[in-house]
Amino acid sequence: GLTLVKADNNAGYFGVAHNPQASKHKPYAAQLRRGGKMVHLGNFATAEEAALCVARSPEGQEAAIRRESRTAMKRPAAAAALASARRKEASAFNAAIRTTIA
Repeated sequence: GLTLVKADNNAGYFGVAHNPQASKHKPYAAQLRRGGKMVHLGNFATAEEAALCVARSPEGQEAAIRRESRTAMKRPAAAAALASARRKEASAFNAAIRTTIA
């Protein structure tokens, strides 16, 4: 499944910015860095919708893996298994995207 990564920012999620001046109806922007460049994924009505868009991206999936690994470090045995499972899941997802695009 997808993980919405919590963050200590005004929107509450990784890759999501809240900018009510930009749009009254869609004030949450999903954005991330890809290849050193900022990529805008879209504007959304809720922070959760924007976070879901980010979670579907390869960068969002990697952020979820990093966060889970940090959390699981307190439980070393679970950490390795969790990180391995998430990497396999992300790899399969990315392979499916490449196949769809090609």
